[in-house]
Amino acid sequence: MDQETGVLIEIRLDRSREDIETAKELLDLGRYRAAVNRAYYAIFSITTALLLTQTIERSKHAGVESAFIQHFVKTGIFETEYGRIFDYIRKKREESDYSARITLDEKTAKMVVSDAEKFFIRLSEYLRVRLNTIQ
Repeated sequence: MDQETGVLIEIRLDRSREDIETAKELLDLGRYRAAVNRAYYAIFSITTALLLTQTIERSKHAGVESAFIQHFVKTGIFETEYGRIFDYIRKKREESDYSARITLDEKTAKMVVSDAEKFFIRLSEYLRVRLNTIQ
């Protein structure tokens, strides 16, 4: 991995961390739809950073999820639970952003944010090890 890719991974990791913190703040304010949105983008950003470790770039959300599952879950690098978390949070974000009939309750929003934080912690630990072994 070249230095430029390492910098891009760090930027996406920082963005993901910020989105997790924002999701928690929005949750505390009772802004459940916005909290789910930020939680999703936190896992999306960190997953795109992870994909860069294998020089994989995808522009579509479904492509990021698919590549994560193919290259990291099916290969056993990450447990299948993390593939399920990504899928669940993506669906909740799509429902809340695009369906006028769906309203998120506090319990669902808290679960999404908690799962996103768990996802973030697991992937960031992996990325920290990868970045330290490369530098």
